[in-house]
Amino acid sequence: MVAGSMYAKDKAFLGAAMLLRQKDGYEFVVLHLLCQGIEVALKDLLLAIDYDKFKPKLEKFGHDLLKVTDVATSAAGIPALRPRVRAELESLSQPYSRHILRYGSGYDILVDPKTISNRLVLRRMIALLRVVERKGLVHRAVI
Repeated sequence: MVAGSMYAKDKAFLGAAMLLRQKDGYEFVVLHLLCQGIEVALKDLLLAIDYDKFKPKLEKFGHDLLKVTDVATSAAGIPALRPRVRAELESLSQPYSRHILRYGSGYDILVDPKTISNRLVLRRMIALLRVVERKGLVHRAVI
């Protein structure tokens, strides 16, 4: 049930990011929601694979998208990220894990958020969710 609840949240985070982007919302918030959706989706996948094994480890991953991606893809038997996708994820993970996308800072002034590439990561995440749903690894929570 916990995995199902997390799954509902991760899809909502990703959906909110896409809706906000369509409405020309603030791109740093879009990126934060995208990263949060990715983080929750991957942690959810780990819980669905082996709750008892991965539940104690989730906090140790923190908000490091690369670390949780490596563990989740390995545990699920999914091929590792291609170098271009991994590089894109790294460029998202660095500011996300340090909460730079969430809070205001000089980063907001120095970096145009539209220059932070995320198209490949987003496509990979959508594909992963389709595979997870098709294989029945997670079930939508009844809310």
